[in-house]
Amino acid sequence: MTWIQITGDTDNVQDVYAEGGRGGLLSLVLSTVLISVFSPFGEELLYRGIVTNALLRYGSFAGVVGSTVIFALMHGINIVFPAAIVAGLATAEVFRRSGSIWPGLVVHIVFNLPTIPIMVLVGTG
Repeated sequence: MTWIQITGDTDNVQDVYAEGGRGGLLSLVLSTVLISVFSPFGEELLYRGIVTNALLRYGSFAGVVGSTVIFALMHGINIVFPAAIVAGLATAEVFRRSGSIWPGLVVHIVFNLPTIPIMVLVGTG
């Protein structure tokens, strides 16, 4: 809502996920699993396992904030960008503190889990 108020941009690049979730119960479950488990797994391997890890050589700030900015930009400058910043900061910091992608993966899954069901429930897409 804040993004829309600031930018006036109401386009939701994730509407396609909501459309997929409206195809019945199986479609809802499969769409939710794909966006909440498989997508975060790949993203955490790339952004935490490679990018954050590489940037941590230049200090905590560079590792956490640098990888967060890259992560958010790869999601695009759109309505998803603020959420990607929050998720990126959380998962990068969890990675920095734990030294493992697994705790951050759990955070990312929990962060993404309600996306499709909420979008279907409120009728976006």
